[in-house]
Amino acid sequence: MPLKHAILGFLNYQDMSGYDIDRWLEKPIAFFWHAQTSQVYKELNAMMKNHWVESRVEVQSGKPNKKVFSITDEGRIELVRWLGDADLGEIMKYKNPLLIKVFFSSSIDLGATMRMLEKYIAECNERIEAMNEDTRNIPSYEEEFKTQDDAFYWGMTMTYGLMHYQNEIKWANWCIDKLKDRIDD
Repeated sequence: MPLKHAILGFLNYQDMSGYDIDRWLEKPIAFFWHAQTSQVYKELNAMMKNHWVESRVEVQSGKPNKKVFSITDEGRIELVRWLGDADLGEIMKYKNPLLIKVFFSSSIDLGATMRMLEKYIAECNERIEAMNEDTRNIPSYEEEFKTQDDAFYWGMTMTYGLMHYQNEIKWANWCIDKLKDRIDD
């Protein structure tokens, strides 16, 4: 998913500063999309050149002025075009560094591979905890964005994430059992 489309999606909810967009990328959607702060601002500048967003400066007392971005009609057209695009070719390309490590793990001892998988299970459990917290926060996200229908779709993505990490744990435990069988042989 291009970052620019995630940004357009957030700006379609409400006007935001680059900081606000970055904050939303860190919390509710971080489990399936992340970006560096510098990337957010780079994309915002490119999107301004494409006339998908515009900006204004909000004067603040006691703090630096804030640049606030809003989606344009052209930006909404692009967002809707992208959302409706049924070409899944890029989506179906899958890269997973953990699988590369497991694939070549015959070069290290079984214990090291098991420790790596155990660490992965712990990381997955941490992600599940964070996602459960985000799921509980959906009503506050709805309130902040002054929306209700979108939470239905947010719930779908959160459920995907939870099921994904639960399945990753199941797979990693299966691998550990297979490795233990090799040790016992």
